[in-house]
Amino acid sequence: MLRDRWSAWSRPRRVVMASVIVLIGIVAAAGIAGSNPKHPGQVVWHDQVADPTTTSTSTSPAGPSPDGTPSSPGATTTVPGAAGADGTPVPGPPGTSGPTASSRPTTSSGPSSGATATGPSSTVPADPLAGLRMAAEGPRTGYDRNLFGNWIDADHDRCDTREEVLQAQSTTPPQTDYSGTACKVLAGDWVSLYDGAVLTDRTQVEIDHVVALAEAWDSGASAWDATRRHDFANDLTHPELLAVSSSTNHAKGDRDPAEWSPPKAGAQCAFASDWVVVKVAWNLSADPGEAAALRRMLATCPGGRPNPTPAPASTPTGQSPTSPTTAGPTVTTATTVPAGASGLLEVAGLDCPGEGVTVRNGGSAAADLSGWSIHDDGDKHTFAFPVGYRLAPGASVTVRSGGPARPGELQWLNSAVWNNDGDTATLVDAGGTARSTRSC
Repeated sequence: MLRDRWSAWSRPRRVVMASVIVLIGIVAAAGIAGSNPKHPGQVVWHDQVADPTTTSTSTSPAGPSPDGTPSSPGATTTVPGAAGADGTPVPGPPGTSGPTASSRPTTSSGPSSGATATGPSSTVPADPLAGLRMAAEGPRTGYDRNLFGNWIDADHDRCDTREEVLQAQSTTPPQTDYSGTACKVLAGDWVSLYDGAVLTDRTQVEIDHVVALAEAWDSGASAWDATRRHDFANDLTHPELLAVSSSTNHAKGDRDPAEWSPPKAGAQCAFASDWVVVKVAWNLSADPGEAAALRRMLATCPGGRPNPTPAPASTPTGQSPTSPTTAGPTVTTATTVPAGASGLLEVAGLDCPGEGVTVRNGGSAAADLSGWSIHDDGDKHTFAFPVGYRLAPGASVTVRSGGPARPGELQWLNSAVWNNDGDTATLVDAGGTARSTRSC
């Protein structure tokens, strides 16, 4: 019967029908082959959501694949469609990141220190000296204190840098005389970080350059121009200037941490942390002895490890402190907070007497705060979140000033920030937009 019907069809119709039958056979054969475990189908990559409380490790440095495609550190890839004798997918060459460069999204990260973090939180760097440029220190030639200039009035409020430090670091509201052409702090109370001395007379207070000017000269400032040296000597953005007792300022002189440490044991963590922040910000080098001493001091920090080192910020004049004549690490500051989630980050608390400002992530996803900052009084006091700092969903973090940070907190300045009624903490995103504020 089928043969009679086939014979009755015209030749063109028989050709079309034969083609359809052959095509159906090919499709059926492919389906059978695809279901065979010895011939696995193409591997499908699934985005992995990192646990914000853990840190992933890498076993090999990142590098380009043979075709130039960027690769993920330590990644091992399964080659689609390839299998061993037992049917197990065959790993591809180390360093490849998937079938195509766009098949697995990447996230921005901070500078690599070559070490793996072992703590429970991804916000604590493995190496407390990450970003600090290491170099042997040469002989001190050509140094002169006058090359760094005098105190300046950078914001034109009639108060030079010394008076600004006395005002900012007084533990009580300072009394300032503005009757003349230049302001003068008449009264205040200061606590010397290095020895804990309580000072009530401004004549007892000296302003210490945490990284001494001569030390800065030996570490790279000798290559700077006059403007850059003056900016460094008057740096109010980083923890470079401290109101301390005359005795400790004279004892410290121009020594580095290998030659001097604060007599007060509890001050060593803060001193070493400030030292690293300043040197990283200004791209100044550290020698091996100095680095070893810094590690010993940082080991005294709460929890046995230091707080994350803030990323380099701009100088008071708005110029980057990284010297164009000195090589150093490159730090990328970029936020990966989704646009819809950034509005859920807020200043949840401001404890002015206790010198703590708390930021909370009210979103449902971890937020990368790279490039974000906290401001008081405009840019006069600015805290920059460390590059790669992630805040888990529903979590909060307190940024501490006025002394050493407590376990789990971030360190700002050792001097007081929130010491005036009406002070306002402003959370600013990486694009410079104010996201949340809270006042004392």
